[in-house]
Amino acid sequence: MTKLFFTGEHVEGDNRYSSGNIYDIQETHVQESAISAGKAVKVDFPKLDTVSATVDSLINRYKATKQHLETSPRYADMESERAYQLEQIEEQLKADIAKAGEDYTLELAVLEKELAQEAVQSTLKTDEQALQFLNNTVAQLSYSDDLLGDLQLLQIKINGMNAEGKATVLANFGKLVKAVGDNKEAGAVLKSILSTVKKVDNTAQIDLKLRQLQALKGHDVTAPYHRMQLLKENVGKMPNVIEGGLE
Repeated sequence: MTKLFFTGEHVEGDNRYSSGNIYDIQETHVQESAISAGKAVKVDFPKLDTVSATVDSLINRYKATKQHLETSPRYADMESERAYQLEQIEEQLKADIAKAGEDYTLELAVLEKELAQEAVQSTLKTDEQALQFLNNTVAQLSYSDDLLGDLQLLQIKINGMNAEGKATVLANFGKLVKAVGDNKEAGAVLKSILSTVKKVDNTAQIDLKLRQLQALKGHDVTAPYHRMQLLKENVGKMPNVIEGGLE
């Protein structure tokens, strides 16, 4: 089972996946289709996954212990002790699940704070010398007799710039766009330049992570426990009188 965050609407067979939501996807072909179409990315928060795994482990351990207590001949003549032990493991599970829920909420807050700080710290520094160079180049492009050739030379120079230089070009990219105008060939070179300078900016990646965390806030990590409890409460009831519902 893999968690995918959908960045766009996606339809796969009879299933529709909405943008901005996270889905647990088991089918490999669905995962590959959504990711290759650029409509989804894998959700990767190992610490949150650890809490989810802890919840599953707690429930599995509880079920195994419960089964042992219910079938053990040790309590054949001590049903009250059997009932007491079953009550104890029930209370312990309840407490452990509540703690896991708190840990999950806390980890979400920590991750969100860390990403917010990273976003601030990653604000790209610009370079005055690179800005002057770019302004001069833009002026030259505005009256160039060989716009495409001059832009291709600029691309080579930008490829050789350091991170601050590329950040300067990115921050002032609108000037280049204006200078190029609607020249299609030059526009293709400009697109390539943009792709190069955007690599120094990880703001979009941080924003994507923050959007995933927002979606995860609506995810109840203790849901497997509540589903188990609901099923236990409705054991033996007729389908038309089952109370509650599954989230």
